[in-house]
Amino acid sequence: SVLAIALLQRNLSHIYSALILAMSACVVVKNTFICVVEDEGLLSPKASRGRACTTDVATLDRQVLLSLVEEDTEVSKYGSLPDRVGATQQFARLAVGLNAGGRAAAAALDEIRRSVRALAFDATGSDLVVRAFEVARTSEARALAEGLRGSVGEAARSSSACRVLEQIVRSLSVGDAAFIAEEMLSQSPHSLALNVHGSSVLCRVIEYSSAYAHTSALIDAVLSADVDVLCCHKSGHEVAMSILSNGSAGQRDRVLSVLRGDAQRFARHRFAFKVFEQALAFGSEVERMCLALEFLARPSSVVALACHNFGVNIVRELLQVPSMSKQVQALLAKSSSRVSKDKFGSKLMRELALDQKQPKQVLDLTRGLGLAERAAYGDDITSFAVGGA
Repeated sequence: SVLAIALLQRNLSHIYSALILAMSACVVVKNTFICVVEDEGLLSPKASRGRACTTDVATLDRQVLLSLVEEDTEVSKYGSLPDRVGATQQFARLAVGLNAGGRAAAAALDEIRRSVRALAFDATGSDLVVRAFEVARTSEARALAEGLRGSVGEAARSSSACRVLEQIVRSLSVGDAAFIAEEMLSQSPHSLALNVHGSSVLCRVIEYSSAYAHTSALIDAVLSADVDVLCCHKSGHEVAMSILSNGSAGQRDRVLSVLRGDAQRFARHRFAFKVFEQALAFGSEVERMCLALEFLARPSSVVALACHNFGVNIVRELLQVPSMSKQVQALLAKSSSRVSKDKFGSKLMRELALDQKQPKQVLDLTRGLGLAERAAYGDDITSFAVGGA
């Protein structure tokens, strides 16, 4: 009820401010722009009128929304200025204790353990918790991690707490950090993979414990949804790359089969091309050849990729496939005039030293003639030129 009253008071203050603005200024539309013109007295004929302050509608809405979000964020973080100052002082005191070592560090760790969840979800407090894991002994680190048990789903989506989860994965053994994978498995894994913060936690879990049963089940749950979307997502593509590097053969093949299904599209996509690069760079020889054949089956596609800002990176990786490198170079050399005219292709051709222009061959009609015959031929050409003149 107290929170509802506080929100009501804040909304009323915004309405009051809007009414004051409406009474003190008039809003007119000029050439699709909103102009706020303040009230002004009668001006003398010699007085100059100030320019109206103009802004477009989108910018005005964005500024209002940002101001409201910033205000709500500050209110939720700190009730008042003294609270903010007190929290800062507490963080500084605990940081000093952690760095001092000995009993001071033990006391600071114990205090952090008692409020680890609240600290983990705070921007500054999460740095303190990460530092606590770095200096803590194994038993102390386990006790700290217990404070986030049951909150993994929420923490994985938090910009602050996600870093604490990553640190737990790095600091503890696979068994001690297993609860993270177990809880993520029940928190819609595919949506976590598409979350900017959840994807980073998933990558760390896959990197450190891909062979663990719950982690393997977590990867399978992520791949059970649309892998196409995963590869093309700004956050999800990093999870796909981590699976290619650390997943089982079957899990890697599920990603590779999607890439082979539409190689040209993925090779040109701003995020998916990184997944393709990963597959060509770290896949087995058979996997790399299968991907390369998707392009070499149509030679023109290699040239087209070389002239694309993302595709050119795939061509560079194709050149690193031993069994395919010579074929790719031959295709580029054959179309060097076209590729060299492109911004991205010309750079690739310079890297391969294929951009030098070959001198044109001159037709030599005297080839195969002896010295006397050449001299006679030269005289004939000279007399013909003189006679023609």
